Amino acid sequence: MTAIYISGGVSGGHLSPAITIMFYIFRGFPKKKILVYIFAQLLGAYIGSLVAYGVYRNCILNYLGSKPDQMTQVYNSFVTNRIEGVADAASGFLTEFVATAFMSIAVLASGDDSNAPPGAGMNAFILGLVVSILTMAFSASTGAAINPARDMGPRLALITVGFDRHELFGDGWWVYGAWCAPITGAIVGAILYDAAIFVGGESPVNYPSQSVKRAGRKAKARWRHRFTRKGR
Repeated sequence: MTAIYISGGVSGGHLSPAITIMFYIFRGFPKKKILVYIFAQLLGAYIGSLVAYGVYRNCILNYLGSKPDQMTQVYNSFVTNRIEGVADAASGFLTEFVATAFMSIAVLASGDDSNAPPGAGMNAFILGLVVSILTMAFSASTGAAINPARDMGPRLALITVGFDRHELFGDGWWVYGAWCAPITGAIVGAILYDAAIFVGGESPVNYPSQSVKRAGRKAKARWRHRFTRKGR
């Protein structure tokens, strides 16, 4: 929530690669800025994880010193993983897919002028509340990544401070669970929202084929200005 307040006026408050990609497909976000945004998101998560590790370093090392077999618990404090015996690969993927679809719908609804958008300054609070609820609802089986950067940044940070690379990237969860599921979930969530609620011209769901270019030109410019402040 705080991060959206801080960065929302400058960049639109994109904190997730899944949301950035969704905005590119459905709201005309500039293609040339996708990689820049994703890099910034990963960098922010990476630095934040290093700060968190620095604050709790002694506690972590003391804990591992007394319980060396609890390394997984330390990893799970930073990154997401499907919990053995609770979620298999399919249900883990579905968990992240559904959670991010809900998140995508909430993000689009909060910025939809034709719906009932929140008042000035309320977007960050509402989206922060949505993330908190989704985390409580879906974290039991996977940790609720929802945001690919929230998983990848901490993984890279743990490697930087000396943790085992093979344990952090040994299975495919970080690919299919933390990246593929949130991205596809965000896209499907946007399709559902645009098909059922959204009436703007910038969505390919409402204006397929060549019509999207003609009908969505002005609307895309408005969204581009909103999320990149190009007009400043």
